[in-house]
Formats: sequence, structure tokens, C-alpha cells
Amino acid sequence: METLFAFWKKMTENIGLKLISLGLAFLLWLFVISIENPVMNMSFSSIPITIENADVMESQGKAFELSDSSHSVTVTVKAERSVLSELSRDNIKATVDMTELEGNRVPIDVKVTKYSDRVQSVSPSKEFANVIIEDLAYSQFRIQVEPTGNVMDGYSVGSTSLQNNVVRVSGPESVVSSIAEAVAVVNVSGMTSEIHTEVPISLLDEDGNPVDTSALDVSLDRVTASVEIWKVVEIPISAGHTGTPAGGYVFTGNITASPASVFVTGENSALNSITAVTIPGTELDISGATGDVTKSVNVSLYLPSGVYLETTKSDGNIEITADIDEAASAVVQVPYSNLTVEGMPDGMTIGNDLTTSMVAVTIRGLKPTLDAINGSALTGTLDLSEIGKDENGNVTPGSYAGKVVLSLPDGVIQDTAVAHVLLQVNGAAGETENTENAENAENAENPDEGGDNSDSENTEGET
Repeated sequence: METLFAFWKKMTENIGLKLISLGLAFLLWLFVISIENPVMNMSFSSIPITIENADVMESQGKAFELSDSSHSVTVTVKAERSVLSELSRDNIKATVDMTELEGNRVPIDVKVTKYSDRVQSVSPSKEFANVIIEDLAYSQFRIQVEPTGNVMDGYSVGSTSLQNNVVRVSGPESVVSSIAEAVAVVNVSGMTSEIHTEVPISLLDEDGNPVDTSALDVSLDRVTASVEIWKVVEIPISAGHTGTPAGGYVFTGNITASPASVFVTGENSALNSITAVTIPGTELDISGATGDVTKSVNVSLYLPSGVYLETTKSDGNIEITADIDEAASAVVQVPYSNLTVEGMPDGMTIGNDLTTSMVAVTIRGLKPTLDAINGSALTGTLDLSEIGKDENGNVTPGSYAGKVVLSLPDGVIQDTAVAHVLLQVNGAAGETENTENAENAENAENPDEGGDNSDSENTEGET
């Protein structure tokens, strides 16, 4: 007991000095700590702001986005240096809750996710984030395949298809309304066969520039596209014509096209069915022409189904020209026996013997063609349907002129020609006077060999 009392007495001697020493020791400890691990402020810049409860705005038919100055914030953290040294931007979170929207701004909430119990304070550089609010817009766009690059020479880009061809978009009206098209770009460089590939979908404005989709809800961001690669072939061009040149001129039979061929493409089955592009005669009318006739046409209008113009090589515009030359003339002697009688009046017959008689006809055309024509080999018709009739509609026996129309080669025409025949009642004997008149008429129709038919009209005949 005495020992315990002695110990207590010793401990309480100079108690004031001892308490002062203890206080000084504590202060010294605090001083040392403040030097070795002081409390400091550290700023963390460009902390992205995360949006919470965004669906609240969508339920009100509104779209929103943070203004450019409110996408991020600088956060200041107060803590001991040892704590701050362990923190990074990843440990700082900044959020805005759209349920707390006040007009066009919303409070910014910041916190530290590491050593939060040792952090004395955390504060943002600004209390509110500015919000841009618009009406919510919806739209959908048909996706277009856009090939890029060059296929192998001798091939072309054919038809395209997509696994899904529509993309739906929702978001701020100003952004959605700026979208002009949706495209899926497919690289076809060096390709010779069909392509199947998955590619991203790009939303473009009317100038072809990409639209920022960060504020949009897009139903698709990638799509599977298919692109067919077709062969390219060169085929010739042919053309026809209509009409007849002016009197004294003939069509030579030659039509040229410039260029003479065109490059086309398509599926193999379609290409195998075409050997030439034919321009119809309706495009080239030579009626009344006194010289060559030229017409510009586009061959793409006359390509069959499934065949397409290869536009990288030609725009399809060509010129077709029909050659027109001045006609030569010649007189041919055609046997009456080569003519088929048409339009014989009822009850009548030819009363004179025509088996050795000839009819002279002036023909016109290219000289080489005329030189090759043998009049004795020509055939045609002798038309009696338009001979004169009396007031009762009957034909009386006598001498009549029938119209002669020859069957001539292409490019050869004839002047108007007639042949005289003696008509008599079927079964009746011919009268001598009428026979002599008919023979005189026949002799008038047969001029000397090589002479012109001065009795014939000089109007253009039918071919």
C-alpha cells in the first residue's frame, strides 16, 4: 500500500510540467504529420458527366443533350497527400439526374469511389450542367449500298442487296431532320465475283457529311450487304430506216453507226442472249432526203431487259447515218408474159396475143445495181382494176391501159408505167379493127432498145 502511494505521489509531482510536456509532444506529432502527409487539394480535369434517368425526358416526348460546355467538369478533391496520390480520373464520378432538372439546367453531383472515407471534400468546378431540350423526333431511312473502289478490268458493279434495308432513328428533332440518307459502303476493289460482307451504316446530311449520332437512338449500326459483279462485253450496233428519198435519189443500203459498238453489262444469262444492239427504223426517216441523213440516238433505250450500258466507258449517245446518193436511170424491156393480171373485169378476157410483146419501164437506182438487172427476168403485175367503166359500171370491149408494177430489188424504184391490152367479152372473136388498134397501142409502148419511155409519167412509182 505504501508502495502504491509512493508511485502515485511520484507521478503527480510537477503535474503541470508533465501535462505541458504531453501537450507539446502532441503538437510536435501533428507538426511532423503535417509535413510528411499534409492535407491538400487536387484537381482532376475533363471528368465526363454521366446522365441518369434519361428516360424521364423521353416519356415526355422530349429529347435532350448536354451543351458542349457541360459534357465534362473539373473536380477538386481535398484529402491527405497519401490518399490523393492513389487517386486517378477513373476514381472520380460526375453525374446529373434528369429528375432534378431545373428549367434548362441540372445539378452536377460528384463523388470519389476510392478511399471515400478518407476524403475530406469533393467539389465540381460548376454546380450545374446546361441542357439543350428539343422535341423528340422519329424517322426511318432506306439504306443504300454505296460501292467504292474499282473492280477488275472487264467487270462492273451489278445489282446490290441488303439483309435489312431500313434503319430507324430517334432523337433531337434538329439532328434527325439533318439526316438525308443512310448508306452502307462496300469496298469492291479488284473484285471479279459476288461479295457478301458486313459493313457499318453511315448517316449522312444533304452534303454527304456524316451526322453525329451520339444523341441518337439508332436501330442498326451494321448490316450485311451483297454486291454482284458482272462481266462487261462489247457488242456491235445495227440500225434500220424508214421512208424513201426524194425523186432522183436512192438509199445505198449502207447505214453506219459512230461509234460502231458499245460496252454493256449484266447477268451472264442476259449477255448470252444479245449479239447486237438494233436501232429501229423509226429512228432514221429518210423520206424526201437528197443527201446523207444522220440522227443522234441513245442506245440504252434499245437494250433488252437485263442488259445495261456500261456507263464508265460510254454515255450511250451515238450517231447513225444513212447514205443517200443521186439515182441513175435505165429502161428495161419486160415481157408481158412476166406480168400477172389483176382486177380483170367480170366476163372479160384479153383478146390479143401478148406472149411475144414487151413493156418498157424506166427504173432508177444505183448504177451498179441497175447494170445487174435483166429486164427479161423481172416479174410484176398488170392492174386493170382502175380502167374506165360506163355509167352502168360496165366495161365495154376495147383497148385499155393497165398499171404495171414490177418486183424490184431493194434500192431500186420505177417510174409510172402502163401497158395497153385489148379486152373482149369472154368467148367472143376479136374484131380486126380492134386488134389493129391494140397492136398500134402496143407498138407505142415498146420504144427502140435503150431509149427512154417518153409516154410514161415521170412521177416516182411504188417499189
